[in-house]
Amino acid sequence: MQHLAMDDHVFSVVKRNSLEGSSYTSDGGWQVVDTIENPTLFKTARGLDTWDLNVVAFKGDGMNEADALRAIQKTQQPIMITDGVGKSWGRWVIKRIQTQYTKLIGNGQAQVLKINISLLESR
Repeated sequence: MQHLAMDDHVFSVVKRNSLEGSSYTSDGGWQVVDTIENPTLFKTARGLDTWDLNVVAFKGDGMNEADALRAIQKTQQPIMITDGVGKSWGRWVIKRIQTQYTKLIGNGQAQVLKINISLLESR
C-alpha cells in the first residue's frame, strides 16, 4: 500500500517510511490594504501552494530514508508527486527537510526518525 510517491521515492507502510500526516496550504491571491477608514481587498497573483509532509521511519532504515530525501533535494529539480490512488498533485520543489531522532538506544541509534518535508509548488 503506497501513501505517496515523489518521482521514484515511495512512502508506504511496507517500506517502513509511512506518511503520518500532511498539511496543504493554498493562497487565494488576495491582499488586504489597510486604509484609515476602510480596509480594501485587491486581487493579486495567486501565491505558490505549500505542503508539509510528516513521515515516520523506523529503526536503521530511518537514516537511509533521510539521506535519500536529501539527495533528491540536492538535485534542485522539481519532482512529480502522486498519491496512493493515482492522483497527480503536480510538480513541487523540496524547500526544507527537518529530522527529529527519537527513542534512542544505548549506542545512540534512533529507533524512530520523524522527518518533516516542506514542499513548494513549482509552476
